[in-house]
Amino acid sequence: MNRTEKAPLAWVTTGLLAALVATNVVFLILLRTGGPLIGITFYAVLLGIACRGQQRGNRDVMVGSLIGLAVHVAEATFLGWTPYPALMALNIILPVVLALVAWLAGRQARQRTV
Repeated sequence: MNRTEKAPLAWVTTGLLAALVATNVVFLILLRTGGPLIGITFYAVLLGIACRGQQRGNRDVMVGSLIGLAVHVAEATFLGWTPYPALMALNIILPVVLALVAWLAGRQARQRTV
């Protein structure tokens, strides 16, 4: 594979991060609070890291997604469920899938370099 080509799992990672940014944009529009703005910024930074395409970025994205998951679970636990349960569910499910995909992408990248 050419170094300029993205692996399929890297595209999935990028798509999941874009979905998380979009979910938080919708949350921001609907809730009109600052919380989703933090999520947008956080996931946009992770998206930038993922787009760099470096092997180290997979680990960073995986750790970032687990941090995002912890924040969303704490938010649901302490502040309660929002009036938009589908969006809250996406904010909990997508980071789990993202962590798994980033981990697999990192393993795949290490196997290609060996």
